[in-house]
Amino acid sequence: MPSGKSGGGNPEPKPSRRQQRPRPRTRRGRLLADLQTRHEEALAELETHEKTIADLAETFAKHRASHTDLARRLSALEASHQTALDELRVNRQRHQQHLTRLEHSVETQKRAVSELEQILNADEH
Repeated sequence: MPSGKSGGGNPEPKPSRRQQRPRPRTRRGRLLADLQTRHEEALAELETHEKTIADLAETFAKHRASHTDLARRLSALEASHQTALDELRVNRQRHQQHLTRLEHSVETQKRAVSELEQILNADEH
């Protein structure tokens, strides 16, 4: 089976930073090497955090754009809803006026029918 160097596979894992350097012999050298290792680990962690922050900033920007679009659409819907309510109020008022006229017309017609019945009854006697 070929090693990890042939096409497409995952690269072989890198040896840890401590394995890359020989261990210093003096106490001062070991402390410096340890500090260097901690520094490199902190830098790696910082890079990870920076990538996470960049990803979160991108996600936030997308959500902000979506929020802005939704707020605009909500505003349009509210305006449309208000227009529809205003039209309903006008139509209700117009309908009420027609109903009042019809009631008046019905009362007039009832009086006319009553008068005709009285005339017809009077002619029969």
